[in-house]
Amino acid sequence: MDYSHFKNSYGSLKEIESKDHGNYKVFIPGNLPPPIDFSSDKELQRTLYDATAAISKLSGICTQLPNPDMLVESYMNREAVLSSQIEGTRVSLSELLLSSAKKSEENSDVREVFNYIVAIRHGLERIRNGGPIDLELIRVMHTLLMRGVRGHDKRPGEFRNVQNWVGSPMSDIQDATFVPPDPESVETLMTDLIDYINDSDYLEIPLIKCAMIHYQFETIHPFCDGNGRIGRALITLYLCKMGIIEKPILYLSGYFNEHKGEYTSLLLAANMNSSFLPWTAFFLKAIKVQASDAMLMARGLLTLREHYKEEMKRNSLTTNYIATVDNLFVNPYTNIRSVSEDLGVSYPTAKTIVDRLVDMGIVELAESKGRGKMFVARKILSLIER
Repeated sequence: MDYSHFKNSYGSLKEIESKDHGNYKVFIPGNLPPPIDFSSDKELQRTLYDATAAISKLSGICTQLPNPDMLVESYMNREAVLSSQIEGTRVSLSELLLSSAKKSEENSDVREVFNYIVAIRHGLERIRNGGPIDLELIRVMHTLLMRGVRGHDKRPGEFRNVQNWVGSPMSDIQDATFVPPDPESVETLMTDLIDYINDSDYLEIPLIKCAMIHYQFETIHPFCDGNGRIGRALITLYLCKMGIIEKPILYLSGYFNEHKGEYTSLLLAANMNSSFLPWTAFFLKAIKVQASDAMLMARGLLTLREHYKEEMKRNSLTTNYIATVDNLFVNPYTNIRSVSEDLGVSYPTAKTIVDRLVDMGIVELAESKGRGKMFVARKILSLIER
């Protein structure tokens, strides 16, 4: 790490004596918030306005959904896939949904994605019940994330006790691009971050504060593994906790993944020379783009659902058909046994429902394995995967 680049940083370099790596320095970030007047940057204020407007429009379209949870599940699944892909997990959204419909987690990559969903759900449930964002919540989410997958042996739920660094594969710490705080400093830094998250006395715009929270968490890099996924999950938890979004349908992994180089370079620049304005502008733009994307998806799903509902009415089909179609908006994959269990009807009755939906072109055969035939609502899947 080139220490000369940190002359104007909002933080400090700490010298570490090490038998394994030789002497090196780590970066200790300053306490939040940094002494930056965000209101003085007119372009940033415009970006903030655009991001806030996009979130407002998204909230508006969600009120039109007969079942907002329909969109929640779709976006949570998509976020889990994208966030995991950033960390090298190779599974598509279609593969995840198919495995979920089969109730199968045989693929190790699929298990990693499922774990991420479980961790997010746990965090959201805690918040819905009035619980705080605290160290316990973060540790439990990390435990759930790492359970039975890669990294399960790297202290799940515990802050790291080893030094980590950012650099090219197989690089030594002396050649690192960035060296996060030493293990001994992590607990104190995370405690300070939690205090900042829950400090309601400090009058700061929540979206800007969220950008600072994400920056600080990724800079601290508190765990041996899984920091990126937990850090991205905290964005949604914080926005829900603050009431910025009523439902967990806004995730930034898609934008971060698409602009990965800019994302990492702006975080590094904020560490090196206190360039918090460019980082915050990037973060706000990510919110704007992802909120707009979520709104388009919501509109598409709403329009398609109304179309299907009209078809049900024209064909005088029972509520069981409508319920089955609504379930397809949660997961476009299904089988006859699942329809039978979801509706509480016999297998022959469920088969009649699925066969009729095939005739109507709403579902098609996706995988044929005897009584385990899987069907997919291709148009719904296309909207979710878009």
